[in-house]
Amino acid sequence: MKNTIPDTRTQEKASKDAREKELLDALDEALCCENCQIAVTKDIMTIDIDNGNYNVKHYPPFFQSNVINDESTSPFDTTTQSENPTYWNHTSLSQRQLYYKLVEQNLNKVLGETKDIDQEVAVLFSHYQVDYHVRQHYLSRRGVMTLCRDNSDIQQLRRWQWKTSDIDTITSSKPAEIEPVGARQWSWPSDKNLEMTYQHIMWKRSSQARLKRVREVRARWAIIMEERRKQREQLLLKQGATLTVRVYCRGELWDIRTLNTVYPVSTVPILRVGRVTRSMGL
Repeated sequence: MKNTIPDTRTQEKASKDAREKELLDALDEALCCENCQIAVTKDIMTIDIDNGNYNVKHYPPFFQSNVINDESTSPFDTTTQSENPTYWNHTSLSQRQLYYKLVEQNLNKVLGETKDIDQEVAVLFSHYQVDYHVRQHYLSRRGVMTLCRDNSDIQQLRRWQWKTSDIDTITSSKPAEIEPVGARQWSWPSDKNLEMTYQHIMWKRSSQARLKRVREVRARWAIIMEERRKQREQLLLKQGATLTVRVYCRGELWDIRTLNTVYPVSTVPILRVGRVTRSMGL
């Protein structure tokens, strides 16, 4: 009986390892990326810090949170709480060197553009730029836009987010923000850190790969449907090749008939009500 009970700790460890692998893949992509033209400002960094998205008390800040997920933890459980996913403990030496190389490049650029900036703020902002880039690659795998197949899905997602934003505005005591003309056609609500904007850009960039995956899935599904068709034919032959057909007229059940077939059929026959009614003089 004891062996049949799933090991919760083993499952949690496997889930944590899977999340860490996704973070490592995102880190590797971001460090080697030459396509993204991400330009964030110190104001955006401040917004993320104030909202708790960028937790400077942990490292890496974007993937740690002060909120502890203890909903499934018993009050009598004294085991150590599971940590949030992080990739830094499993990074290779070459990855760390490349990471700090990018941070150094950003730092030199920040100090060159702003002479009177505080040194600590400059260092923090240099790390933030690299971490923000890593986060975008991470969200490109797990973000809400991964559910969108085409531009129509993107527009539906945009309308849904604006609709929920309107509901939040009505129930909130804060005054509504003034929107630019036509903002709902091209922008995203509550996107002050430009996260959705950059996710949309990355979504567009992966259109060819996404189309390839859709074609592959449709091809596999066609093979599955063909196998199901053959299985139905064999089942009909074993059952004496009889079909029960329900005939409807104007949405109401008109008749139930049992048909005997003398040859295998690929699909269930459909009786057109118009032809039946004309043949019966109705």
